[in-house]
Amino acid sequence: MTAIALLRLSGQISSLRDKSNHTCGVLERYWSIVMSHLNVQLPDSLYKSLQALAEQDGISVDQFIATAVEEKLAALMTETYLEDLAKHGNRKKYEAVLAKIPNVEPEPYDQLPPAEEV
Repeated sequence: MTAIALLRLSGQISSLRDKSNHTCGVLERYWSIVMSHLNVQLPDSLYKSLQALAEQDGISVDQFIATAVEEKLAALMTETYLEDLAKHGNRKKYEAVLAKIPNVEPEPYDQLPPAEEV
């Protein structure tokens, strides 16, 4: 049986702020919001990697996990938002807007680098 580390995420944000001068930008808006507690079971190897990366970033494990969850939620919500936006799109209007753009070579600073041959 694989050893499992029991990880308790606490919502004691004030203690997190006292332990580090580094504050995670995405979490700053949550300082005054009540936090939830969550118990997560992780394999020991994953937990050790998590601890090492959080320490490397100069943040607590709680902050590291909260940031990772927020990033994942933002990515999924962005995908959903774009899919919903695309449902209201109109191909003819899109092509009409593109037709207004002059067909000229881009400025040198705006050109793609040449493709490398494999």
